[in-house]
Amino acid sequence: MPQLVRDTLYEPVLVRGIGSEIGMALAHAVMSRGGRVLGLCRKPDTLARIHSAGCEGLVCETPEDLPQLLRAHSFVPASFVDLVHSGTESLLAGLAPDRIDAWAYEDIALRARFLRTVVRLMLPARKGRCLFMSSSAAAAPAKGQAFYAAAKLCAESLYNSAGLEMASYGITACSVRAGWLDAGRGRTFLQGRKEKFEQCIPTGRLVSLDEVVGTMIFLLSAEAASINATTVTVDGGFCMAKQKGQA
Repeated sequence: MPQLVRDTLYEPVLVRGIGSEIGMALAHAVMSRGGRVLGLCRKPDTLARIHSAGCEGLVCETPEDLPQLLRAHSFVPASFVDLVHSGTESLLAGLAPDRIDAWAYEDIALRARFLRTVVRLMLPARKGRCLFMSSSAAAAPAKGQAFYAAAKLCAESLYNSAGLEMASYGITACSVRAGWLDAGRGRTFLQGRKEKFEQCIPTGRLVSLDEVVGTMIFLLSAEAASINATTVTVDGGFCMAKQKGQA
């Protein structure tokens, strides 16, 4: 019977959106395990913040420029983690047409182009792992989350397809649906509402940053390689409770 190589990360890890709180926590978790991380960002000031935190990074706005940029850093990704999402949240009928177009480009088209580019970079080694950070809103959106939830569902579908199509080439993919998280934008939204939302979660508390990062580290490890073309939910049971009308 084949033996699993435990605690072996698919690394080096390329992280899109490393400047976020989750991104920085993930980067340090990977580096603490001896892995190399390279972060992608869109602005020079974010790059400076990444470097000040002791991480490698580069500015990349156009996915098709990525191969050349990575060659300059002698970096061939074994894993790709996409944490980026826009702040587009609106009632379906409330968003102007030009903002809908911008949302579709940033949250769907651009993400697909990055995934396409990274998968092609992984092909020569016949080994790779792609991970998308989704949200429980994909399964149980609230009013005003039409565009946010749709983007998350679309991305999950793209990653499922990547895992389905590329597994025979050694490249797998999956998504993580995180619930209410007291970090980043979630912390801002939850100010003054934390207790209210905790009452909607069967575990009685928010999901911790350590729990989300720990799940991601596991999914980037060799022993999780068969978790492919699917979505893993880390929400304390929130979605199930909401679907049953208990939230």
